[in-house]
Amino acid sequence: MKPKYLYHASHKRNLKKIKPRNITTPEGFGKGPVIFATSEFAFATQFLVPHDDSWANGGVIGGVLFFVIGDRKRFIEKDKGGSIYSIPSNNFSKYNKREWISSKSVKTGSEVCFSSGLDAMVTNGVQVYFVDKETYESVQKSQDHGTLIMNKLVSEDEKRGLKVRKLDVYKRSKKKA
Repeated sequence: MKPKYLYHASHKRNLKKIKPRNITTPEGFGKGPVIFATSEFAFATQFLVPHDDSWANGGVIGGVLFFVIGDRKRFIEKDKGGSIYSIPSNNFSKYNKREWISSKSVKTGSEVCFSSGLDAMVTNGVQVYFVDKETYESVQKSQDHGTLIMNKLVSEDEKRGLKVRKLDVYKRSKKKA
């Protein structure tokens, strides 16, 4: 069932209208200019800081939102905060489990401003991990989506004394023959 409103994150504040744009992520996306949105506020916080999958990426494992950053300096330099906007969901279609897309411009509704994308993620329950480039590449290439690697790391959340949940080991369901 489609929610009445969705959330769209931007590093830009005070937007009155969000316009579709060409993007380079996710890799291989070929649907033309679109607006991405989600029904999950916490998930939207992962898109406040401009990045691409070559050095930062997030997701959800076992209901736990996570974000892995392979270049701390680059992330901190790009983290100028931003806003999460509520937008009407009409004209949006389901893209995947958490994301919706639309090729039409949309007027913004309410706006929640953040001075830091990192703080927005952590305070909304996203487990954030700063790692070196080699570890980042290992997470990206791992069969379990980095679960075992991240469970051995100390997240920014844990460093701040916040509750941390272990990630469930990612297992693909086996089809019965």
